Amino acid sequence: MMTQSYRKEVEEILDILGGNLDISESQYNAAVRSYQSVGDWLANKDSPLYPYNPKILPQGSFMLGTMTKPIHEEDDIDIDLVCKIEGKPDHWTQKDLKDAVGDRLKQHGLYEKMLKDKEGGRRCWTLMYSEDSKFHMDILPSLADSNFNLMLTKNFGVDNHLLAIRITDKESVFYTLMSNPSFWYKSNPFGYAKWFFHRATISKSKAILLSESVSPVRPFQKRKLPLQRVVQLLKRHRDMMFASDDFNSENKPISIIITTLASRAYDKSDNLVDAYTHVVSQMRNFIETRFNPKTEKYEKWVSNPINPEENFADKWIEEPQKEEYFYMWLDKLEEDIQSIRFGEGKGLYTLNESLAKQFGDNPVQLSFAAYGEKNRMRREAGLRKMAAGTGILGATGKPLPNHNFEGI
Repeated sequence: MMTQSYRKEVEEILDILGGNLDISESQYNAAVRSYQSVGDWLANKDSPLYPYNPKILPQGSFMLGTMTKPIHEEDDIDIDLVCKIEGKPDHWTQKDLKDAVGDRLKQHGLYEKMLKDKEGGRRCWTLMYSEDSKFHMDILPSLADSNFNLMLTKNFGVDNHLLAIRITDKESVFYTLMSNPSFWYKSNPFGYAKWFFHRATISKSKAILLSESVSPVRPFQKRKLPLQRVVQLLKRHRDMMFASDDFNSENKPISIIITTLASRAYDKSDNLVDAYTHVVSQMRNFIETRFNPKTEKYEKWVSNPINPEENFADKWIEEPQKEEYFYMWLDKLEEDIQSIRFGEGKGLYTLNESLAKQFGDNPVQLSFAAYGEKNRMRREAGLRKMAAGTGILGATGKPLPNHNFEGI
């Protein structure tokens, strides 16, 4: 069992580390300004899309507040967006909608140059921003379902199983054939966001309004809920493990599975150390095994919480390496968590070394330096004390004298 003082110490370090893994407020605000500008261009009165009230909305980790910086500074941050329209000409197929969004982007001289692929990707149009911005945007054309606004305004519950948007996908057999949206793939990233924040909320005093989770513009969140920090730590651990040339990075564990399993395993703890260690110990228990009558085989199943018939792990049966990598990562994660659970008494240097291997040397060193600076300021304010007879640092006990050297 961890003592309260050790748990508090590690919690501070992990929370600082999560902040160092997060994108900066300036990066966040730059991304918001950029996608708002794209939305304005698509919705301009001169735009062919104008009658259908196009809006750009964030989705994925940008909306959930679980983004992490790339391991390599030269790599881009991936911003996932939805271009939602309300209504369409009766004859429009998925291809027509995809082309309409792409054509409008190409009418803007700058956006035309920024397009990664002039034909578009499988589902999205990708805008590559300058090297100074360090991000690119994947814009998914979509058609709002009739229940879209109802889904946004209802509190969390069964109504989140309502349809949200119909999306474009070149691999759909109906991509160029069906104008009836009921034959298009469906998605509900906004319902998922409401579910995530429902799982992440600890108490009413710390609750994030669920309606904010799907707002086009949310302010940068400096303080994160424990579940948000847990997901950031898990994703960074994944990225570090699969950065090696020993692995095929295309098959590393995907974020939606990590986020879903972590959210299901989260025990509502308001202590980041307890939340992280509990999630790591319980994640694999939420991977189901189901019999598929179509293939007559048992398959691993990670269900979409707002569409239980969708399996986020459906690619595992087609590409076994994805499943193999996921369980390799879980094994390593469970092994590495022991350095936190049983690190008391071994010194901060040992913890520093262990965390650096798991999350990267630079963010960990920055985190320990920031933690050391906080302790120096506490000592100078007389708040850093040592309990008599135990030698444990904390907020109660005998005040520690100031010293004139740097350290933790």
